[in-house]
Amino acid sequence: MTRVLVLAAGAALSALLAFCESPAKPSVGVFLDFDSVPGTNSVEIMKHEVDHLLKPSGVSVDWRLATDNRGDESFTGLVVMKFKGKCKVEDWQQNAMPGTTSTLGATQVSEGHVLPFSEVKCDAVKEALSYLPAGANQRERQRAFGLAMGRVVAHELYHILARTTGHAARGLAKAAESLQDLVSLQGLPFRAEDNEAIRKALSQ
Repeated sequence: MTRVLVLAAGAALSALLAFCESPAKPSVGVFLDFDSVPGTNSVEIMKHEVDHLLKPSGVSVDWRLATDNRGDESFTGLVVMKFKGKCKVEDWQQNAMPGTTSTLGATQVSEGHVLPFSEVKCDAVKEALSYLPAGANQRERQRAFGLAMGRVVAHELYHILARTTGHAARGLAKAAESLQDLVSLQGLPFRAEDNEAIRKALSQ
């Protein structure tokens, strides 16, 4: 049985970071906060994948480390993305059992409002590497891990940018995806309706 992951907007209490008025092309500052030093190659692939997935919505992502936040930059929106665990394939060991369901990402919600704070569980995301060919080399694993992280991050950004806790019936905005799809080279795009939801929310 193919294992599935749950991509969710979960409940939590936190202060809201207000979205600024939208310019012609929305620019979202995404501040990355890692528990430990991540794999550089996988992180760069993750960023590229998120940029690619959000491009149809017209959103431009400005990537920053949380430690670089000086508070003097202006963005359409600000998002803090926390990465838990070890975000590098060198530390990967297959632990999860086939057929299980795991939560790989979650976005905070307070009193029905989606907050710009998300969390990605790197150790759980790495289980997607189980679906690579047995002979996959280190470079292939790094690429697959980057794609998987990028798709989890993009899903959580969808909740924040579209300001919704809802999920779609198809595409990357679904409530759950198979781990195998997360590392697929065929891509896992948002539907046109989901891109429009992001555009609409950022224009308000």
